[in-house]
Amino acid sequence: MNGTSRIITLVSVLLVLSACGSSAPVHYYKLEALEREYSQDGEGAAVLGIGPLRTPDSFSRTRIVTRGSNSEVMVDEFNRWAEPMDDAIYRIVAANVDSLLQGVIVIAFPYNHIAELDYRLLGRIDRFDVDEDGHVVLQVQWTMLESDSDFVIQPERVRYETQASRPSDYGSVAQAMSEALAQFSRHIAEELEAAVAE
Repeated sequence: MNGTSRIITLVSVLLVLSACGSSAPVHYYKLEALEREYSQDGEGAAVLGIGPLRTPDSFSRTRIVTRGSNSEVMVDEFNRWAEPMDDAIYRIVAANVDSLLQGVIVIAFPYNHIAELDYRLLGRIDRFDVDEDGHVVLQVQWTMLESDSDFVIQPERVRYETQASRPSDYGSVAQAMSEALAQFSRHIAEELEAAVAE
């Protein structure tokens, strides 16, 4: 190998190493629960379990997925959720409903096997995504059962829509998706309060 070849090889190696070292950083985002003050639940408070909810397989990944046109989905390599989406949904809905209801202890699935539940929310999330314009859709089928498997709330299908103020900013997208979960949580709390009051 002559001198020129060595120089070309060395420059090529340096370029490859330089490209490897300058890859874009990965950014992480998380969904947030409602900001509310919690009150201590008294002895004998009812216990509500959130879940299980069936979710799409894609919810187990952490890469952020955006809905495109013509059924295309875009997976972002450099913007990710700080936790899998299905875990976040249980955590946030349980925290939201717990803060909205007094006299009810709310726990998220998976439960401890010794947990004694008075109510159990079951269902399926058919859709929870955002499009390129920042439009968020949460579509859920759900019901609530008592411990003896009688319906407290009859099965229903609901759809919530929110809008990210800055569609290209994943922080704004996370806020809009958190608001969709907040809407679902308020609905759960209102329905349970109404059912128990009857």
